[in-house]
Parts: sequence; structure tokens; C-alpha cells
Amino acid sequence: MTELTKRSLFNQQALALMPLCIALNIALGGVVHFLKLPIYLDATGTILATLLLGLPAGVIVGVASFLLASLVISPVYVFFVGTQAAIAIYIYLVARYLHGLLSTPRAIATGIGLGVLAGVVSAPIIVLVFGGVSGSGRDLVTALIASSGQQILNAVMLSGAASEPIDKTLQVLIAFSLLRGSPKGLLERFRNPWLVGNGFLKAPG
Repeated sequence: MTELTKRSLFNQQALALMPLCIALNIALGGVVHFLKLPIYLDATGTILATLLLGLPAGVIVGVASFLLASLVISPVYVFFVGTQAAIAIYIYLVARYLHGLLSTPRAIATGIGLGVLAGVVSAPIIVLVFGGVSGSGRDLVTALIASSGQQILNAVMLSGAASEPIDKTLQVLIAFSLLRGSPKGLLERFRNPWLVGNGFLKAPG
């Protein structure tokens, strides 16, 4: 584990921020689940934790929030902890190596790509574990597509293609806007190469 990773995981800021990001995932996901909207918004905290604290913290936030959500919102969340891990990995790689949050257009492209990834990772679980119905607002879209004669896997994939890019782009833009609007003095506490590379902080010197 690198020195940056150790510092990111175990400093006071990280220990304070990670529970807040977990709570954010659960709160937004709970509201959306209650309203049965065809989006999720339950990875916003995962994205923020990954950008501020790094990949290990992002994975921990994503997995922990879904384990807790499976207890307080719906048992189905536990089956999608792998999707949360995939989201953290994607955000870390795109932010660190491709500067995918350097501008609003790049953030939108990053969100669309994340939506495609999340849809592909989640579709087999929705089909194999839940028979195509996972109890979310997206189920209505899936049912409409299936009623047109599409096989259930195709219907799930197509409903994901319709909702996931919108959902994940919204979440990336929320995180992007929060970081852009944060005081630089606050972000300095979380300084890392990808915050600098994406223009949230200035390079030293």
C-alpha cells in the first residue's frame, strides 16, 4: 500500500468523510427507491470518496453503503456491491489517467461511460437473481420493453441503456459541481494527483 493510500485511508479527514459519503449513498438511494424513480443516485458518495480519498476508500464506501442499504432500504442492494466496486475503480482510473473531470463536457462523457459500465455489470445480476425485476423504478421501463417481444436479458440491457447513462451522468455532475464549488483550503486537506490533474487544485509551485 502506498504512502498516499495509507494517508488517505487513515487520516482524520478520511475517517470523518467516509461515513458521510456512506450516508449520502443511503439517503439519496432511499429517497429514489421510495419514489420508484427510474434512476438510482446511490453512488454519489462513492464517486466523491474515490475522488477525494482514492480507490480503496471509494470501494469501502460503495460496498459498506450497499451492505447497510440492504438492511434499511431493501435486501436487493447486497447483490450490487460489485457494481459499487466497479464504479469506484472506473472513476479512479478515468480521473487519474484520463483527466475525465477536467471540464463539464469531460465530466458528462465520464458519466455516460460509467452508466454503460454499470449497466453491463448489473444486468446479469438483475436477470439471474431477480428474473429481470429488482424492485426499482427502472422495472417499468424493462416491462415496457419486454412487452414488445424482447427477451428478458435484452429488455434489462435496453432499460439500462436508457436509464444508467442519465443516472450516472447526474451523479458525476453532482460530484463535479460539489468539488468545483468547494473552498480550495478544504480540498487542500485531500490533495492528490487526480484532484490536481482535473483542475480542482493547482499544481505546487
